[in-house]
Amino acid sequence: MLRWTDYLDAEGVRLSMVAKDRMDVVRELAGLMASRAQVSPKELATHLLAREQLGSTATVGGVAVPHCRLAGVPRIVTCVGLHRQGVEFGDADQDRVHIFVGMVSPPDTAGLHLNVLARIGALLRNARLREALLTAPSTAALRALLVCVEETHVNPGAEAVQAR
Repeated sequence: MLRWTDYLDAEGVRLSMVAKDRMDVVRELAGLMASRAQVSPKELATHLLAREQLGSTATVGGVAVPHCRLAGVPRIVTCVGLHRQGVEFGDADQDRVHIFVGMVSPPDTAGLHLNVLARIGALLRNARLREALLTAPSTAALRALLVCVEETHVNPGAEAVQAR
């Protein structure tokens, strides 16, 4: 079964982003993914920003998911960045974004790219999960939380088994 966390390493998590605006956020996310994606941070940021120009990836609940497909990337790579103060990222009338998920995929993985985006969106629609992510004490704890929630989402019976 498809899991977003299969494409998220602890090194791809930043608990306190320092970016001040949309451009800086994208550069910071690109920096988190570039080495694992085997591309330069500048090239990756350029492609992520080009995607944002098509339309903001900010969604309700203070989440944005800048993503792109890029030649030379060997596999899907994602990252998570938290911004305590939040950043204006989408339309002026939207709430500030506090949770950023970056994603880059090889060009030949269009279906998988969309499926991972859908999984990210499904999980982050949960307000309690978003609150828990923002208070995670460490990168390992944040990733472990996502793995646990995703396992329950993928396998609803797992929650009942864990409760026994």
